[in-house]
Amino acid sequence: MAQVETKRSSRGAVATAHPLATQAGIEVLERGGNAIDAANAAAAVLGVVQPMMSGLGGDSFILYFDASEQRIQSINGSGPAPVALTLESARQQGLTRLPARGLLSAAVPGAPDAMWLAHRRFGSGRLSMPQLLARAIELAADGAPVAPAVARFFSSNLELLAGSETARQGLLIDGRAPRAGELLRQPELALTLSRLAELGPDDFYRGEFARQLTAFSQSQGGLFSDQDLAAYRAEITAPIATRFGSSQVFSNPPVAQGIVLLQALGILCRHRKGGAEAIDLKAHRMIEALKLAFAQRNLRCGDPRFVADASALMLADAKLAEQAAMINDGSAREAVPGKRWSLGEGDTTALVAADDQGNLVSYITSLSTPFGAAQIVPGTGVLLNNRAGRGFSLDPLSPNRLEGGKRTMSTLHAYIVLDKGGAPRLAGCTSGGDGQPQWNLQMIDAILNDGVDVVSAAAMPRWELSPGSDPGSLSEPYEIQVDPRLDEKLLDGLRCRGHRIGDKALGAAGAAQLISIDASGAVQAAADPRADGLAIVLN
Repeated sequence: MAQVETKRSSRGAVATAHPLATQAGIEVLERGGNAIDAANAAAAVLGVVQPMMSGLGGDSFILYFDASEQRIQSINGSGPAPVALTLESARQQGLTRLPARGLLSAAVPGAPDAMWLAHRRFGSGRLSMPQLLARAIELAADGAPVAPAVARFFSSNLELLAGSETARQGLLIDGRAPRAGELLRQPELALTLSRLAELGPDDFYRGEFARQLTAFSQSQGGLFSDQDLAAYRAEITAPIATRFGSSQVFSNPPVAQGIVLLQALGILCRHRKGGAEAIDLKAHRMIEALKLAFAQRNLRCGDPRFVADASALMLADAKLAEQAAMINDGSAREAVPGKRWSLGEGDTTALVAADDQGNLVSYITSLSTPFGAAQIVPGTGVLLNNRAGRGFSLDPLSPNRLEGGKRTMSTLHAYIVLDKGGAPRLAGCTSGGDGQPQWNLQMIDAILNDGVDVVSAAAMPRWELSPGSDPGSLSEPYEIQVDPRLDEKLLDGLRCRGHRIGDKALGAAGAAQLISIDASGAVQAAADPRADGLAIVLN
């Protein structure tokens, strides 16, 4: 459901894809916690109540506006491939691409260290981590009611889960998918959450969990070593940014995919000729800008620890002007046909939080695709991600090629918008794989250029271009999947320009979470009605 209430002099706001997570965040704000505290509490609950989306076995990116310092900082909580997982080891196993599931698809989990790093550096100091994780621990131990969207994910992935002994034991009920309204209990996950809360990330990465993961990996032909986890640290970095009209839009740098969103925004700014745009022309320009931005991302971007960071070049005025000049208003850019490989919808959950001090958080956390690697580390309740299997290229010339200890480029990113005076005006993110920068682009444009409120923006019908960045689908011809509610005039205009409109309706199209603050101080929050979410603004 979308929250339509707007409040001035707000004590804070939280929007997530699940009511229990939103309530956990709001309770933290009411107890004196700040936006980071609320976001951490909400993220922990999301990992319990939406086990297909995120959790301790996943990765996270956080964008934080610090009101006291008047600046934005980014946390990269993505994990690398095991050191032993290399192009050579893949070749020796006869692989032409990494497995989509199983231990060879998993990267080191980054979400727990990202959570703790945010807590140490940006938390209020008023609430301890055991207090912040208490609600998540309770729901894992006692059981959380299965929401309708969660039940649909379980049902559609039943064969996957039933085929994995650890997933079958940890997530199914008597061998079947949990039904909406049933309680899903995860007692082993509750114990792991409790250890993380009390003992911190050292226990997770260099203690009991690390030993359990390494032993399980070795027993299943995986390549994780104790050192892979012991060496891991989430990191704080400067965000990347671009101008969009009179505003400045910030996002997470590579290995996050914020570069695609920002380059597309920058291209559009330099392509517009002023005046009103027809809806089909606007959509055409957005699609063409995204094609160019994805192409640059695939050509230039990888883990900055392994390849040169191209963000500054890609966001330079000259590059954006060059890209903008390549858009032809009358015709669509084509791609070389080939074989599609897709893992389906991204498996991600997004949340935003604000507090009464003016701090603002946009936070995205994920297992990569539904139920990640489909492997739970025995005795821990932790479902592993499949970020490595989904993200890395086995092309030795790609900047995103597989290398041991390297972080793959991710589809994840969050954003925060500041006005021309530097005041925060908008925070948002969405699930949805390569749809993320596309839907964020459509919503940012609607809010900043068309004056659409965040509730309407979260609910608006959307389109999605494919392929984007998934390595196995890059040779597929361009196609646009659309929400059936989109205006036929828009679709006819796109067809006339040569765009191929897919015959399959765009499914859930993400679960966007948004908070806006206008110049008068009015705070509005919205949770995408496509999901089970809830947005609350405190008095």
